[in-house]
Amino acid sequence: MPRNIIKLLRKYPGSWDLPELPELGSPTTEKGLVVEAQNYFSKKFSTNQCWFGVNGASGLIQSGILAMAKRGNYLLMPRNIHTCVIKACIIANLTPILFDIEYSEETGHYLPITTEWFKKVLNNKLLNDIQLAGIVLVNPYYQGYASDIESLIYLSHERNIPVLVDEAHGAYFLFCDNYGLPKSAVSSKADLVVHSLHKSLNGLSQTAILWHNGTKVEHENVQQSINLLQTTSPNSLLLSSCEESLNDWIEINSLRNFQKRINIAKNTFDELFKRGIPVVRNDDPFKIILNTGLYGIDGFSADKFFYENGLIAELPEMMTITFVLGFAKQKNFVGILENLWNKLLLTIKPHKQLKNIKPPFKSIQMPFITPSEAWMKKSYKIPIKESVGKVCAEIVCPYPPGIPFSDSWRNNRSRKS
Repeated sequence: MPRNIIKLLRKYPGSWDLPELPELGSPTTEKGLVVEAQNYFSKKFSTNQCWFGVNGASGLIQSGILAMAKRGNYLLMPRNIHTCVIKACIIANLTPILFDIEYSEETGHYLPITTEWFKKVLNNKLLNDIQLAGIVLVNPYYQGYASDIESLIYLSHERNIPVLVDEAHGAYFLFCDNYGLPKSAVSSKADLVVHSLHKSLNGLSQTAILWHNGTKVEHENVQQSINLLQTTSPNSLLLSSCEESLNDWIEINSLRNFQKRINIAKNTFDELFKRGIPVVRNDDPFKIILNTGLYGIDGFSADKFFYENGLIAELPEMMTITFVLGFAKQKNFVGILENLWNKLLLTIKPHKQLKNIKPPFKSIQMPFITPSEAWMKKSYKIPIKESVGKVCAEIVCPYPPGIPFSDSWRNNRSRKS
């Protein structure tokens, strides 16, 4: 954690659990220390404005969507969008248009969006008669894959369509232009970018920031949308954490330490690869993906084994398990993982390589009815095997991080016709 937050937490709680005092203000007031901090960071990174958030990246993503689109509008988005985007569509009665992404059957992961793939999406005939209010993109993915976000933003802007980038898992990219990491959507001039400060910086849980660029989304719309969705009693400790998590990456000595961690993380992957551990190459060195499916072991079984032996992963999936190194100093992660992996192979007899089948989605699809309509209608619960051909009342998210599992509201909890 940033040193100033550690100092603050050592004081009596009453000294930092403060209401919205005039001297402090809030993310949307005209004056106060919070606004001064926001203005400082906005100027530092050459954006129009930025706003702190205390309702996670989800709250600010939803605010950004409501600032871009109005009731009845259409939004274009990939299938690995976060559930909070669909919830915003429910609130504002928006229609999501979902586009498919290239897929790896060896890992079960969506692959980064290429420029050529995105061109085909934008040129799809389904969009010929539709006026898009905006495009929502995810970069990087939860597992650390990153697209060439600048080219995707450029293609969108060529068509005069604003872009919101969910960069929740890539906040630290903004500070690392010279470290061989993906370019941040902020410096790539996306219209709106949301960073989770607790996922990919060192902020406390629920902290986030929304950055605003360009003129395609009105500043006043963003401000009003944040006022609509955010609490009127933002926690002062969380607002302080927003400021200090950013300050910590600007301060030169801290940044040098973080740079060391980045290099160590890169070396960690290289060393695991040299030792024959089945790691998957991605774009975020802090995400270490282990492809257990190559040995016929599903990620959930592997996760249970690692957990019981003291090594806790971030994300188990059918074919893989993802570890997050974080910014703290690691103590022999390579040796621990290698040792436990070899024990796992002895404990669970390996089978033939697992294979995932690519979901049979069309290039672009719209839901049978809008998410808002589905949400409002009477629903009933049935086993998922009986749900084929019915309209789903909600998206299927098997577990965090809230990425939808199934096709356009046609599975699980279903609506009567």
